[in-house]
Amino acid sequence: MGSKTRKREREADQIEKVEEAPAKRRRQSNTDQVKLSKLYADLAAEEDDVRLEAAKQIIVNFSPENKPSAKDVEDALVRLIKGLCSQRKAARVGFSLTLTELLRQRFAATKDDDEDSQLDAASVIKMVEEKTKAKGNVPGKEKRDHTIGKLFGFKAIMQSSILLEPELSLDSWNKLLDNVYRMARDIPWLREECGMVLVEAVRSLKGQLQYRRCVEEVLERLNTFKLVSTPEGVAVWLTVKAHYPEALPEGVWHDKDPLAKKERSRLAKILKEDFNKSESEDAKDKTTKTGTTNPNPSFTWDLAFAEILQRDEQSKSDSKDKVEFPQFWIDTVDSNLFSSSASHERKAWGFKLLSSMITRVPDGAVSALFSPNLMRTLINQSKKEDRFLHSAALAALSSVQLRVDQEDGTALPIFVALTSKHGSIEFDRITKTKTLEQILASADDKSLMEIVRHLKSLILRPDCEEQAVADSRRQAIADLLLNTVRQYKRYEKFNEKTFKKDVAHRREGRAADERKSNWLREILETLVECAYFIPSKSADTKKVPLPAISDRSRAMFQERLSSCLTKLLDVKLGARSDVALMVLDMIRAKSDKSAKLDLAFKADASVLGTMDKALNTLDAISATGSIAGNELAAQGFMLLYSLTLLQAYNGEGDAVMMLDDLDASYKAFEASRKTSSKKKNKVSTSDGQNAFVEIVLSFSGNTRTLFRRIGEEAFAIFASEISAEGLRSLTEILDTEENLEGQKELFNQGDEDVEEEDSSDDEEDDSDVEMVDGEESNSDAASESSDSDSEDDDSDASDDDEDGEEDAELTQFNNMLALTLQTSKPNVDGDAAEETSDESDMDDDQMMALDPHLSKIFKERSKTTSKKKEREDAKQNVVQFKSRVLDLLAVYMEKQYSNPLTLEVLLPVLRRTRANANKQTADKAAKMLKSFFDTRTKRKAPLPKPENTEDVWELLKGIHEEAKLGNGAKVHADACGSASLHVVKVLVGLEKANYAGVVDVYAETQKQWFADKKSPLQPVLFTQFQNWSINARQQGK
Repeated sequence: MGSKTRKREREADQIEKVEEAPAKRRRQSNTDQVKLSKLYADLAAEEDDVRLEAAKQIIVNFSPENKPSAKDVEDALVRLIKGLCSQRKAARVGFSLTLTELLRQRFAATKDDDEDSQLDAASVIKMVEEKTKAKGNVPGKEKRDHTIGKLFGFKAIMQSSILLEPELSLDSWNKLLDNVYRMARDIPWLREECGMVLVEAVRSLKGQLQYRRCVEEVLERLNTFKLVSTPEGVAVWLTVKAHYPEALPEGVWHDKDPLAKKERSRLAKILKEDFNKSESEDAKDKTTKTGTTNPNPSFTWDLAFAEILQRDEQSKSDSKDKVEFPQFWIDTVDSNLFSSSASHERKAWGFKLLSSMITRVPDGAVSALFSPNLMRTLINQSKKEDRFLHSAALAALSSVQLRVDQEDGTALPIFVALTSKHGSIEFDRITKTKTLEQILASADDKSLMEIVRHLKSLILRPDCEEQAVADSRRQAIADLLLNTVRQYKRYEKFNEKTFKKDVAHRREGRAADERKSNWLREILETLVECAYFIPSKSADTKKVPLPAISDRSRAMFQERLSSCLTKLLDVKLGARSDVALMVLDMIRAKSDKSAKLDLAFKADASVLGTMDKALNTLDAISATGSIAGNELAAQGFMLLYSLTLLQAYNGEGDAVMMLDDLDASYKAFEASRKTSSKKKNKVSTSDGQNAFVEIVLSFSGNTRTLFRRIGEEAFAIFASEISAEGLRSLTEILDTEENLEGQKELFNQGDEDVEEEDSSDDEEDDSDVEMVDGEESNSDAASESSDSDSEDDDSDASDDDEDGEEDAELTQFNNMLALTLQTSKPNVDGDAAEETSDESDMDDDQMMALDPHLSKIFKERSKTTSKKKEREDAKQNVVQFKSRVLDLLAVYMEKQYSNPLTLEVLLPVLRRTRANANKQTADKAAKMLKSFFDTRTKRKAPLPKPENTEDVWELLKGIHEEAKLGNGAKVHADACGSASLHVVKVLVGLEKANYAGVVDVYAETQKQWFADKKSPLQPVLFTQFQNWSINARQQGK
């Protein structure tokens, strides 16, 4: 009994184990299927690395080494083929790649390795046909996806080479060709993809003779399916011609060449896809269908251009001068896609072809791309945003810029093409782009030099007869030259490798024509010639500007040269004065040695004598490189002399007087460095410093940025030489009345009318002439009308007087008008005298009699209006000049922080920050003081140490008094608090015991503030001092 029980138990265990084995296999199989499904899903991933990893694992999984069953392989192929019909964007890429590699792998295996497999090329083609067929009544989008999937399936078969290896299967090859050609004929929107598959098929044969029959089958079907006269047919033909030229049939294309000159008209229509007008093998046969417009040009364009360029390259190697690309571009693109009758879509193709070809053609063929019709369309479509092809045109221009950025040497042909013949030197202005500017900014130095020479030729021959048009084009060229200087990015390298050598050659005395030229020298010489010279009677006709350079253009060129020098001063080429000396040398060399040029500047003997004297002094300083051992001073004087002489050549009368002042200042400075009589030295030094300050002020008052910059540079160099008297002459300007009287005082004017120099239209943003803003006039008038009685600024009284004068003038005008018309003048209470209509009306004779009187009255009124404008201009001129003085004082305060004379600047500048002061000068003054007071914090500069402390104590008290006059302005209060604290630091720095006296001054001021509830003094004066005292005590100062 027991043995039977045990037997049954053993049998039950065996049955259980038998049932358990299939269950494990099923679980393992399910796991594999899940993993495989995940891999198939990853084939459609957007990320390239995910797709590639999935493809790799699937191929390995079904490799012969893993011995997959024939059914598993077939299932995998079916799954991959169906995946080609997915709507996901990346699916076709992933599934097609995997299908291609899996087919190549399976067919490469021997029969012995896969005996059960019945797979062959024909069955794979049939599988693709069946599994990509849309079943049932499906939407058009899904049907489209299946159609595309079918083509990708055929493409995978072709790329896998299973039709050719291990042995050629011509029947399968032909069957595949039939499918692809049928799709190309019947499905226009898929024809280009089909063409690409056929081209790849021909290329896969690699020109081997054993596959010639395959090529013949390809060519035969071109005719059978009526695709010869399509872009795809041309692409297939060109590909066959490149690999199997002997296989091409006769009678289709002239000389079997679609690119032949005699076929250009036909080829142009085909590439344009103008099938309705193109010639066909049978005019009555409309087998070739047309589809919707393709947004992109066919790939055949690239094949055709590549072939033409290759032929041109071959011609060069064969020493043949004839090139075909320029004319081919004209025939197929310019006269075809950009013709007047071409549609917007075809012109868009043209722009895309330009974008494509500009990055591919060799340098010699670049200019051919900018053909007449293309340039006309490019300019027209670029100029306005509402143009249909505006974005396409800008995209093309971006591609042009990309070529310049990527390859040196291409800037020149592109720039020349855009600015001559079919382009315009005003291309940037017309198209509202910065194409030319960007090309210049990206050009290498060698190309830049050639471009400048090209621009110089355009200055001489602007290709127009009208003077106004010539002026406009020359201004555009001058602006381009200026922008080249401004946007150049390699000044540091240029300075080391080129500019310093040029300077060394100049110092050696080499003539200009003996020095190696560079782009900067070319620009400066071009501007110098146009700004200061006119052709002599013996000049070569080719070098005579036609039409002649007008006075207006000459002034414009002077402005652009000035702007160039301003920029070059910033980038610090060589020493400070080297660039200015170079320009001056150019003027002197061309005026002394050239028989082809005459100076436009004419002057009497005395003026020329003064200039010659200045030039001799400049030469002397330049030769030694220093003044009594001071190299920095030499640079400063050379800078001032050079720029003052340039002003003289510009025809500015004051420049000659400045040369005299400069000579006096130079002699005084030189004398101060020599051990001569102290008394004489003191007198001459004082006179020289005064002259120097006057020169700097003259430079600062110039409308050009360059001269203001030079003034500041020179002032910085000689800051340590400025005396108290020279500094006082600057600070006194800050207290000048901002009216006509103040203007006369500053600019030494009499009663003559003040003329404000207008900036001409040609100066725009490129000129360095600074326009005077008048935005503060209204706000200033409003603030000044509410001045407190304690304000002692003279300008307030003058403004009130002016307002009173205007009211009086207006009243007088109303009285005269009322008297003439015999009417009552307006009543101040608003009550007008009552009159009957009979009393107020006049007949025609009476009105005619009044006419002369009215004319006289309104003429007087117009004079009154003119005077008002004159007063406003005078105020603005004074304000602007004060702003320049503040710039100079800021330079002084920065360079001479530890100089006791800086203390004398504080009060005059503080007065400029009052509430009733001009906002422009108030902001600048406050900013200057803040920067000055922050200097010691940032740079740890030592404080001034004046010898006379009494003046410092008086200054502290004066600042406290000034603090009461701010009329509540926060800027003024903060500035006074900081200034007072600065003086406190100076006093305590001299002697710590001075702190007690400082506290007494603050205490007295605080007592007065506390006692007067209406005191305008702000508490910030005390809080700043209190905070500083706490910090100073903690730090043990």
